[in-house]
Amino acid sequence: METAKKKQHYRDMTQGPEWKSILLFTLPIMLAQLLQQLYATVDGIVIGNFGSSGSLAAVGNCAIVANVFISMSNGMGNGSAILVSQMFGARRREEMRRAASTAIFLMLVLGLASAVLVFASAGFITRSILGIEEAAVVRAATVYIRIYAIGFIFTFLYNIVAAILRAIGDSRAVLYFLLVSTVMNVILDLLFVAVFRWDVAGAAWATVISQFVCVTVSVWYMYRNYEAFRFKVREIRPTRKELRLCLKTGLPSTIQQLVVSCGYLLLQRLINSFGQVSMDAWTVGHRYDQYCCIPAIAMMQAMASFAGQNAGANRYDRIKRGLRTAVAMDLAMVVVIGAALYAFATPLSQLFGLSGEALAQAVECLHFLPFAYLIFAAYIPFNGTYMGCGNPGVSAISSLMSLCLRVASSYTLVYFFSGTYNVVWRTYVLGWGASLIFVTIYFFRGKWQTKRLVDGPPQEGGSAQEAGELLR
Repeated sequence: METAKKKQHYRDMTQGPEWKSILLFTLPIMLAQLLQQLYATVDGIVIGNFGSSGSLAAVGNCAIVANVFISMSNGMGNGSAILVSQMFGARRREEMRRAASTAIFLMLVLGLASAVLVFASAGFITRSILGIEEAAVVRAATVYIRIYAIGFIFTFLYNIVAAILRAIGDSRAVLYFLLVSTVMNVILDLLFVAVFRWDVAGAAWATVISQFVCVTVSVWYMYRNYEAFRFKVREIRPTRKELRLCLKTGLPSTIQQLVVSCGYLLLQRLINSFGQVSMDAWTVGHRYDQYCCIPAIAMMQAMASFAGQNAGANRYDRIKRGLRTAVAMDLAMVVVIGAALYAFATPLSQLFGLSGEALAQAVECLHFLPFAYLIFAAYIPFNGTYMGCGNPGVSAISSLMSLCLRVASSYTLVYFFSGTYNVVWRTYVLGWGASLIFVTIYFFRGKWQTKRLVDGPPQEGGSAQEAGELLR
């Protein structure tokens, strides 16, 4: 009975049809990300309709700042979990445990440091980094980001727990965690903002409380279902070898995510230079363009776990077949989502209370982005594959290349060729197109198959039953 129960949670992706392993692993991640985006959408709708003047622009700006640190936690969490997935694929239980405890310790330290840094520098961030000039937006953004920063330690801890669970093939759990968190977030958002009229402070506190609940449930779930991850407090500490490997895989991903997020800060600053109308329009456009991201990011995470387990088991034949399948499925899903956003761009934008020029700019954005995301969908599964195989540096280079081209071309077009607000999203095509060419060339060169992190051959066996024993 106990063995059967545990089989319902983890997924051994070194066996069975590749498409089935990837699709069944991806779907819960997609649904979880959909919940996150639905919350962000509801958050914007509530703020746009019940908040004060400047509140929507403030929340949109702060979301970009928060994404810098959330991306850092995702990068380090996913990068560190590569080691866990390869140890799981190679059936190395004790090394897997040490890797997980080291990663948890590392993320707790980073979460606390990020919370202190952002809380202390909120005013500087809003005025100097984001370059906001409207007094109402500055006040609201400073309040929001200070409260939001308190929840960073919960975000970092949750992200590493979720990454560890994905590393062993348990993607459904993340869906359950976010379902609880999102429902609570929406209820608190409506209560604090629409009923109590706490404005941006209410939205921020709703997020922090929901993050605390989410991480509490996730830690409890991992402790209850996986004996291998039932750490005592004194066991949450780094070991030298595992810390070195976590940093080796996590730092490139973290730097990649940080630079990408800082690039978005620069693009947000560029948008801010066009005034509050463009800020409101981009806030709405960026909220919805994240829906096009859902299948691509989910597929990247799925390929990181799939490639990690199979690299640990020395099954590179499965990785190649899985990557081809992932790209095809990713493109198909982006076509469906993009078509819906294009067709309903106007009513979707009106939900945020936009009208006039702000509405026109938001609709223009939503009519363009679905086409650009086809390129993104084609290239991002390669990044997940390289991460899982222990070569996150290539993923970092492709992302940095994309972002540098976008930022440089956007600023050049605005300041030297009288470009307007729309260059921020039109340059997506240039950046993502260059990255697609780069990752495709690297794939055919084949060097990504030589970056395995596990020393020696996998342990004998590899059945689903043995995988289950590994987690006990």
